[in-house]
Amino acid sequence: MIEDTVSPEKSAAGQGEQATIRLLFLTALVNALSATDNRIEPLLRDHGFFTAQMATPFDRAPLHRYVALIEHAADKFGRPFLGLEMGARFGLTELGLFQALLRAAGTVRAALDSLALFQSRLQTKTLLDTMIGVDVTTYSYRIEDPAIWPRRQDAEFTIAGIVTLVRQLTTPKWSPAKVHFEHSISGREEQLAPFFRAPLRGNQVANQLVIRNDDLDRPFPSAMSLEDGKLRSILECHLLDLMGPGDTVNKGFVAQARDLIARRLGRTHVDCASIAAEFNLSGRSLRRRLMEEGTSFRTLLQDARKARASAMLQASDLPLSAAAEQLGYSDTATFSRAFKDWTGVSPGRYAKKA
Repeated sequence: MIEDTVSPEKSAAGQGEQATIRLLFLTALVNALSATDNRIEPLLRDHGFFTAQMATPFDRAPLHRYVALIEHAADKFGRPFLGLEMGARFGLTELGLFQALLRAAGTVRAALDSLALFQSRLQTKTLLDTMIGVDVTTYSYRIEDPAIWPRRQDAEFTIAGIVTLVRQLTTPKWSPAKVHFEHSISGREEQLAPFFRAPLRGNQVANQLVIRNDDLDRPFPSAMSLEDGKLRSILECHLLDLMGPGDTVNKGFVAQARDLIARRLGRTHVDCASIAAEFNLSGRSLRRRLMEEGTSFRTLLQDARKARASAMLQASDLPLSAAAEQLGYSDTATFSRAFKDWTGVSPGRYAKKA
């Protein structure tokens, strides 16, 4: 068996239970590789998967193995845009029971809200959140375990898959306002642009779809609209019961604080007061609670920065300036000094070694 992108021990270090994903998404890979015939099964076995598992789509699998599988498949079969291919083919039909729920939503915004509701049940330790602006709304997707890297194929699959869903719910001509990726897209724009039909940017803090509010709130075409509040509630309750609790159940206070810091890092200013406000606490009370549990806000913030920095520097094409910005440092020099204090080597030297 080949090595994973990251070992289970490294992936789970400091993170509690390892991240998981539903086998539902294994179908997208197998369908995209259907032309490879008998070469699929050995590849799956290398990463602990089997085609027979597609018969149990709601079973869980380790996320790090799934991400490593897609990356390996892209290299093995010479398909550098495998994730994009998967996303372009993964639509409403592949979502099974979720198809009825999304169609019953009535608008794109409501449909994406439904996906967000189930995010922690479909794929744990993964950010899927929303920032609503005056004219546009930004949907962000990012695996929160920084040790799962590289993950370019998964990111392009997920963002392309959401675009495919929106086009099937509205019109094939639909396009987002902007598309952002956390990885570098240098040399990839020529293949990505025709699918997304929108401005693209790489080396961002998360994988993001920026969607016009008018598009989000426009009712679905009448031929596809099944808007029914009661039906939607019934479907949501049934699916929630079928899939069980998400990964936020029974999390301790420190784990919740760690998650909040990781989610905010690089997206907005992170300080003790802003994290405390999420718990309806004062900054002083938050510090006291963390101290009682044997840690501090500074320690949690530094741990989050270290983990994110180490993962990002494994991507050799990520500029240090982009890494510094995502980690909340004012400039590259400040980030470099902090990183050398943590590891004993400069970021550039660490990246070369990685």
